[in-house]
Amino acid sequence: MRQLKLIGSVDPVLREHTLAKTGPVQTDQGFYIIDAPFKPLLIQEDVKNGKDGSGKDGQWEVTALAHKIKSISGVLEVGLFYGPNGYEVQAAGGQGGQKPVAAYFGNEDGTVGVKEAQPPK
Repeated sequence: MRQLKLIGSVDPVLREHTLAKTGPVQTDQGFYIIDAPFKPLLIQEDVKNGKDGSGKDGQWEVTALAHKIKSISGVLEVGLFYGPNGYEVQAAGGQGGQKPVAAYFGNEDGTVGVKEAQPPK
């Protein structure tokens, strides 16, 4: 968590169980999960348009941040959706993708909102 603060995380915290007195959340393999909020992330297009996504003043481009976090000793995985989505990989002649093509959001009124990635033109 100290390293996450050094690279700009606002307030990293060890994720706790919702049940009282059960301690921190662990994965099936016994690893801990840290929630580490950062300033709003930039995308590669933002960097191409002149914004600095290198982490200066805590402002990161999403792929650069993912690589920086993964370089921290002891970090097993990063829960950021970065890299090409399925549509982008397919357009380049491949299969799969790292980012989802749709995200679902539960609303307070019980409805579900959907935001979908746009297929390449």
